[in-house]
Amino acid sequence: MNIVVITIIMYAAMYDLRFCKIPNQTVIAIIIIGLTQSTITTFGLFPIHSISLIDSCLGFSSGLIICLFLHYVGVFGAGDAKLLASLGTIVGFPYIILLISVAIFTAGFLSLLRLTCYGEFNDLCRRWCNAIIYKNYQAPKINSVASSAVPMGGAILLATMFCHFYLL
Repeated sequence: MNIVVITIIMYAAMYDLRFCKIPNQTVIAIIIIGLTQSTITTFGLFPIHSISLIDSCLGFSSGLIICLFLHYVGVFGAGDAKLLASLGTIVGFPYIILLISVAIFTAGFLSLLRLTCYGEFNDLCRRWCNAIIYKNYQAPKINSVASSAVPMGGAILLATMFCHFYLL
């Protein structure tokens, strides 16, 4: 993975934090870069460290299937699904599953950190204990932090950085 891809993901994360949306241009740019690098590697034109074209296409398609399913069940938004699926062209088939898992774990950790900073973590624990013990789930208040969505762009950036250093 190169600095251009990290910069594009950083831009998408900042845009997501500000507007709660991931621009399609970043997704298209990552797909183009990933497929170009894997094509160059497959045909041996330049000696760059990348994955083969088959691994790149498998990474994208499997990432897209997994992310569309997770979007359908409500784990994250459509922009997050597209961004993670596009990263499949960079990391390849077996590692896209690791990247998605780390991104979801990181988003959960950042959500708990956000709840703690706003002082709503104890309320979350109380509501979940009541749901487990008394089988009565109480939804969070409408104007609370727990009821709002968390932009996942930052979690995707942190997960990509972790997987980048982990996979090398």
